[in-house]
Amino acid sequence: MSKTRYKNQKESNEAIAKAYIENDYTNSQNKLLLVSKANYEKISSNVCYSSVDDKGMNFYEFNKNAERNLMLIERYEWSDFSSVTINHSITKSAFTFVGHDKNRDITIEVKGKEVEQVIRNHSSMEVNVVKRPVWTKVLGYRSQTSWKMFMASTIYTLILLFILHALLPAATHNFIMELASLVLFLSIIGLLIGLIKPKWVLPKFKVKTRKRVLFSYLYLIFSCFFIAVAFTDGESTSTPASTQVSSSQNSVTVASKKDGADSSKQKVEKNDSDKAVKEEAKQKAEEQAAKEEAKRKAEEQAAKEEAKRKAEEQAAKEEAKQKAEEQAAKEEAERKAQEQAAKEEAERQAEKQAAKEEAERKAQQQAASQQATTSSSTSSSGNYKPFENDPSDDQQSNMSCSGQIKGNKNSKIYHVPGGAYYDRTQDNIVWFCSEADAQAAGYRKS
Repeated sequence: MSKTRYKNQKESNEAIAKAYIENDYTNSQNKLLLVSKANYEKISSNVCYSSVDDKGMNFYEFNKNAERNLMLIERYEWSDFSSVTINHSITKSAFTFVGHDKNRDITIEVKGKEVEQVIRNHSSMEVNVVKRPVWTKVLGYRSQTSWKMFMASTIYTLILLFILHALLPAATHNFIMELASLVLFLSIIGLLIGLIKPKWVLPKFKVKTRKRVLFSYLYLIFSCFFIAVAFTDGESTSTPASTQVSSSQNSVTVASKKDGADSSKQKVEKNDSDKAVKEEAKQKAEEQAAKEEAKRKAEEQAAKEEAKRKAEEQAAKEEAKQKAEEQAAKEEAERKAQEQAAKEEAERQAEKQAAKEEAERKAQQQAASQQATTSSSTSSSGNYKPFENDPSDDQQSNMSCSGQIKGNKNSKIYHVPGGAYYDRTQDNIVWFCSEADAQAAGYRKS
């Protein structure tokens, strides 16, 4: 499919590829079932697409700037393979085809389960689907890469931490902060020990390496640190974890020794602190609402401008169309006027020609009349008697004698019976009783 088809259209690469593949299958005996983006053994830096039909798969390399957007790389028939192993994840599926003489690793994006169903319905291959634990399908854990799992765990922990901070009552914050500080301290010790003897701090893990110790205990250290910071109330957020523990213990001891007045004062301060937190949350909510309102107004303004632009474009198109129609109507009127003038000119020429012919006819009739008069006078003085019939009537019955000689008044040529032009002469005929009469009238023999 040529590149020209897409230059005038704003289409996605997937739409271009699908259109090309559908066109490629127009004259094919195979039935196209689906089209999907694919990774074809990483042999090309360009994007690849696969077309799945009832008999096999085609693989195309996509290049939007090439003369042909898609080039067929290779085709596999289902009969080329004896079995396939499929590993599904959320966004893609890895297919490992085992053949009689070769194996192929192919990755299908999004539509992996549909391809699996096609293989089951249209081939005799043995299909093996890899069963994965549910947690390995979560974003960040699918590749089983240590640093990706570490980052994903940290992010998920932060999200859970904010949720718990919003749900748990303020009375439990100090306890959670103290517990997180204790676990943080133990995690640091475990990290130091694990870097020397990994098996001492990884009792439940099958793989006991320093790398596993580093990622596992760094996750605990960061998580506990964030928990301690998040659940620290008041000015205690600026103190170290160990100082927080000791200060909280001292505050509990001092609080138990104070009288009722001090307890009331602490309650008032706590209420003031809760009120400040609520006001701060309210202020943040108002700011967020203001941002959303500004964003909504900006989107509405952009939509209005876009609608105005489209209306202007539509008006320009209609005006151009109207001008084109007016120009066409003007040209049509000019053409009709020219045709009418040509028609009138033709009629005028025809009238002139008819008048000219009429004048010639009258002149010929007058000359014939004069010639007949001359012939009559000549005949009366000689021994012949010529006769000229009416030019519109060439019947011999109008003659005074049964003439055999036929003369043409215009050419002054007479024809005898049996001559080559005797029967052809039909108009402007003058009959003579004999050749002598014709010659006497000034005619010559044909």
